[in-house]
Order: sequence, then C-alpha cells, then structure tokens
Amino acid sequence: MGKEDYVSLEVAKMLKEKEFDIPCLSQYTRSGSIWNCQEPENFNESEYCYSRPTLYEAQKWLRDTICIHIEIVYMYGNYWIYDLLTIPTHDLIGLTDKDNVKYESYEEALSAGILEVLELI
Repeated sequence: MGKEDYVSLEVAKMLKEKEFDIPCLSQYTRSGSIWNCQEPENFNESEYCYSRPTLYEAQKWLRDTICIHIEIVYMYGNYWIYDLLTIPTHDLIGLTDKDNVKYESYEEALSAGILEVLELI
C-alpha cells in the first residue's frame, strides 16, 4: 500500500481525540515516526502513540459510529470531490465556510472528507 492509503498524523491525532478504537497494523509515534506491526492493536490506548488506520478503516469507523458517509465523486475535468451524508436520512452536511476544492486523487478527497467529519463532531 502506498503512503496515500493511510491517514495523516494530523488526522490520527484527531481520531484519537474522538476515541477511535479499532485495532490497526500501524501507528505514529509522538515524534511522527511510523511503526508497522504484525498483529492489529489499538495504539490509541497508549499515551505515547496514535493508531494509523487506512483511509478506508477511518471512513468505515465514521460511517459505523458517527453515521456519516463520505461520498467521493469523480467529476468531468479529471478531478474528485466529496460530500458528507447522514445515515440513514441522506442529508447533505458540512462546514459552511468550506471552499469548493478539486482534489487530484480519490485518496486526497477521502482524506479531506475524513478531516472535515472529525472537525464537525
């Protein structure tokens, strides 16, 4: 998996604040170093590190626990955007001051969507 498949350190810190508790195979140390492990572990239980989930794991956790779906859409013109939708009512939500950003990749749009959800909750 490439670097873009994992949440950033900034997002990992926010996930810990929001009590993300899914065991992962990777972690960030306080200094920002990355450690990979053989067995999944909830690194957020430690005060010295942060769980480093994949973008998919973070997206699924937000969908399952916060009931917000991050929908990524490919647009004509070769860019990606995201929408935040409530489950099950399918209401469109988001930050009112958010700029209409065009992302160069699916992963970049998903990462931005995860960050926005964490800022909203």
